[in-house]
Amino acid sequence: MDARYYANLMIHFMNDGTVFLLPAVLPLIILEYGLTFGAAGLLSSIIPFCLGVLQTPIGGVSDRFPNTLMLRLGILIVSIGSLTAALFPSLLIPSLFLIGIGGSIYHPVGYAYTSKIVRNSGTGTALGIQSSSGDMGILAALLTAGPLIAAGGWRSTFLLWGALCFASFLLSSLIFRRSDAPSEPLPEYKSETKSQPPSEAPSSPVPPSAAKGSTLYLLLKRESILIMVLFASLGAVQRLINTYLPTVLFFEGIDITIADSITAVLVGAGIIGGILGGNLVDRYGAKKMTLAFFLSSSILMAGAFFVRQTLPTVILVSIMGVALWGIYPALYLLMREATSVSIVGTSYGLLLSLGMLSGIASISLGGLLMENSPYLIFMLGASIAAFGTVLSTKLRMS
Repeated sequence: MDARYYANLMIHFMNDGTVFLLPAVLPLIILEYGLTFGAAGLLSSIIPFCLGVLQTPIGGVSDRFPNTLMLRLGILIVSIGSLTAALFPSLLIPSLFLIGIGGSIYHPVGYAYTSKIVRNSGTGTALGIQSSSGDMGILAALLTAGPLIAAGGWRSTFLLWGALCFASFLLSSLIFRRSDAPSEPLPEYKSETKSQPPSEAPSSPVPPSAAKGSTLYLLLKRESILIMVLFASLGAVQRLINTYLPTVLFFEGIDITIADSITAVLVGAGIIGGILGGNLVDRYGAKKMTLAFFLSSSILMAGAFFVRQTLPTVILVSIMGVALWGIYPALYLLMREATSVSIVGTSYGLLLSLGMLSGIASISLGGLLMENSPYLIFMLGASIAAFGTVLSTKLRMS
């Protein structure tokens, strides 16, 4: 690993901490503006909508433009959006769109960049660590939200994270200054390119029409489509729980700081799950771990519907975080194997767009269900995870 990889992790930390900050303060926004749960669901869908619509085209662009330039541009836009939310309260909705637009850049570009500079048998671990770096940002956002709210209201959270994003833009610009040329594998892995089979060796430029046809063929393969649907299912469950857990707990009588802390437990467990999932993928295979984690998630969420005491909920939420976040490195690796490293930005962008668009649907439906009972989001999540479990059995086991 070198400075480029760690700079990528830093941007992921700042990006996700800001992009997924809204759920931590959503209960207070509901009270301040007198929103229904349904309206809160629509507000919460703005950023996922941007991520869902933009990540696929941005992934395609990332295969043709310097990834380091795009990473810096994304975090700068996120910074501007967050500072706008803090300093101009009447522009909350436009600022959320700015955060969503800037946040759409990181994930397809950041994961593609890692896949280009890290190529060896430990790629699953590298992707797992990268996935968890974003979750660490979300964890930090949740843990700092309570004290910041107490000190200066919910807008102070956006002020701090906007400033941190701008600082990461400046620091990453220094680190990437010499890295805007086409990405090369990290030094310790360069020797592997010598043993690549002829089919993977660099070839003469392919006509654009042929390249598009090849990309479409790879994305429409049976395995690729299954992975897309699985990622959409995972995105629906993860966004549903991550968005509404603080609100469910708050309106069940738990203080906002404690509610955010319990949600931080979910994300903290997810950090462990991302790293553990990456290691287990390298050991047992991505397809087996996908099935195991989807099944575990379904059972745990069904259990959370029936448990209303705080301590058992925290325990279930902890294990749930490990299971849900542990799926991500498996699906990233499966998609790379099902397609090609040459279109990794496009394929990852498509996955992430599908995950966010399905998240919009689950958030909207969850908001309506919460009008009857907030805990119904757990049953909705359990049902989607059960569908993912069944679909995982259709993957071809290697």
